[in-house]
Amino acid sequence: MESTPSDELIHSDQIELLKAAMPYLPKSGQQFASVFAKFLELQETFHVFLEPQGEMQTQDFTPKDPIEMLSACSKVCHGPAKEKIDALLNTMAMIQIFELSQEKFTR
Repeated sequence: MESTPSDELIHSDQIELLKAAMPYLPKSGQQFASVFAKFLELQETFHVFLEPQGEMQTQDFTPKDPIEMLSACSKVCHGPAKEKIDALLNTMAMIQIFELSQEKFTR
């Protein structure tokens, strides 16, 4: 599964090392490490968004192409959600092709 830009801002080496070590811990240790990793992610999320000069706040919000957004979502999904997003992407692509072909005929 691919990481998202927000994942890259939030995840630190400390969190990734903790997650990598989880399978080697006893069950009780896995439970604690899992909850602790989520706590660290939440703490880092607050840090990123509450900082006056946080990276996420300095980016201007400009509406993006919905196909670009759906493509990004498809990369991090799997199973039924990915299938639905991919079907929507294919439908949108067909609509764009149809619209382009109509433009050629109306010129």
